[in-house]
Amino acid sequence: MRFLLALLLSGVVLSASADHAVILMYHHVDENTPASTSVRPEQFRRQLDYIQENGFVVMPLKELLDAIYGGGEVPENAVAITFDDAYESVHRVALPELVSRAMPFTVFVATKAVERGYDGSMSWQDLAELADSGLATFGAHSISHEHLLRGSETGVTDDWTKRVSAEIDHSAAVLKQKFAELFVPAFAYPFGEYSPALQALVEARNYYGLAQQSGALGASTATTEIPRFPMAQSYDSLERLAMALNTRPLPVADVQAGQMFIADISAAPQELRFTLTADGPYRREQLACYSSTGEALALTREAAQFTVALPPFRAGRNKVNCTAPSTERGAEFFWYARQWVLADDEGRWLKY
Repeated sequence: MRFLLALLLSGVVLSASADHAVILMYHHVDENTPASTSVRPEQFRRQLDYIQENGFVVMPLKELLDAIYGGGEVPENAVAITFDDAYESVHRVALPELVSRAMPFTVFVATKAVERGYDGSMSWQDLAELADSGLATFGAHSISHEHLLRGSETGVTDDWTKRVSAEIDHSAAVLKQKFAELFVPAFAYPFGEYSPALQALVEARNYYGLAQQSGALGASTATTEIPRFPMAQSYDSLERLAMALNTRPLPVADVQAGQMFIADISAAPQELRFTLTADGPYRREQLACYSSTGEALALTREAAQFTVALPPFRAGRNKVNCTAPSTERGAEFFWYARQWVLADDEGRWLKY
């Protein structure tokens, strides 16, 4: 482990392929906001310095996504920087640091908080100053930032479809009106919660759908299930940043995961199954899977099929991460993450 961390931090850029990329996700950049969604300003500066000093190419989000999915040119070591919720510290703290390094970034805006001047949110003037930097673009994050899956526990109804469609369409329309060509056709799911029904609404609008589970993306990544590495105080060390930046998508297939949105605990899956061929540049025999708490999960293999024993689910978001080391580069990992959302007996689930 010490060798791995030393290698990651040595300034050696390990990711040489141009068929994948990594997206980083931030919320607050502040000292006095919730640790679970915050990176301290000094650590944010260190992260940007690491990115800049180690040969990573920060791309505008739309340009990166269009290149990945359109077969375009993707620079080696490509990364995009995103912020969810349009918190004021992005304007006050993050903007000067990004401008000084000429790094493009995207802010996903829940428009109600801005329109009503909620404490801790940017104003439209703040967002306009981001736009004036020439580095910012903007994507939709709903109107209300509520749990959009609520109301679809027992099935999709016309009322649910209308309500959630309005959350997507109104927030996007406001951003298009204010920022025109700086609008990115992408929707970041509030709380990172999504379901096949919500994905279908996003796909029908030809939007990309951005999630909050970790992992890299490639051309085979679903366009409405794009992973991002969350950056927060428990996960913001330079070691973890280096690991994230040197990640590639693990090409699992034939995934059997049960329902993604679970209305009743009795329907929670007991296992996750997928196939992973032996012809990739990864060490399949060293595949390991972990719960969101870091617990190593029992893993069995039969030929190319793997079965992961899932832990008991709790109300809210439940995630499993599976990784395999590269055969080509000592500090590079292939990564696959899966998420489920479980409603409790009253149809509620956890917030941050």
